[in-house]
Amino acid sequence: MLKYIFSLIMVVGLVTPAWAQLHIVATLPALGQIAHGVGGSYAEVHILAHPDQDPHFVPPKPTLARHLARADLLVAAGLSLEIGWLPPLIEASRNPLIRPGAKGYVDGGQVLAEVLGKPGGKISRALGDIHPDGNPHWWLDPLNGVRLAYQLAARMGELDSAHAPVFEQNAEAFAAQVQTRMADWRQRFAALGPLVSYHDSYLYLARRFALRIIDFVEPKPGIEPSTAHLDALVKRLQRGEAVAVWLEPYHDGRTVRRVCELGQVPCLIRPDVIAGDGFGAYLGLFDVLAGKGGR
Repeated sequence: MLKYIFSLIMVVGLVTPAWAQLHIVATLPALGQIAHGVGGSYAEVHILAHPDQDPHFVPPKPTLARHLARADLLVAAGLSLEIGWLPPLIEASRNPLIRPGAKGYVDGGQVLAEVLGKPGGKISRALGDIHPDGNPHWWLDPLNGVRLAYQLAARMGELDSAHAPVFEQNAEAFAAQVQTRMADWRQRFAALGPLVSYHDSYLYLARRFALRIIDFVEPKPGIEPSTAHLDALVKRLQRGEAVAVWLEPYHDGRTVRRVCELGQVPCLIRPDVIAGDGFGAYLGLFDVLAGKGGR
């Protein structure tokens, strides 16, 4: 009997089970939510950045490299968004499967039909922390989220051909959910007046839903706005040129709150991601962005 049990354990240990999960790592919560929705029960998804964390500045802790070391697939925003912290983590992981250009790597450059916000002319530090490859906040257009879902379904199907039809069906179902909600989102975004945002983070959202963003609190990212710029911005707000200031949670601070106070408009926290798992959390983000209120 013991010999039989030992033999059975050996067989189970040597055979890869049909239900073995793909190990997927996403740099950002929104990307991980889409990956989780596509992979379903056949994928284990780990996300490197927290929902309230500035995606430009994620501490490259050794624990994150360990997640990458066992990853079959890495999903990143790309366009230099994670340039300050992701490359050293990939290097430390010693995982050739997830290096840029490998089958186990997907980013925005492979997903987007059009990259918005590419800077023109000579690029220098005087322009601030700009992204020379274009604006990397592309997941704030839900149709780009659909493009990512299809790309991930194809890539997961290559890595796990037995469940390729499931991945494709999940992506198709997600695309249908987005299309069902688009009319309502358009109506709700159309009801919003002109806005000021902290950075040009909402470019893809604004293009998709015809939002009018007239100015920025910090026009050169990473460079403290001048007193002259802030004074001019306050005057525009006092004249009623915008109805609110939008900002992500990690940009909330004394300067922007003072601008809102003097300009007599609300500061509205409009996140680039919300907590939660799967397609539901990603779709819920646009309900939050199109909603009323704030804090």
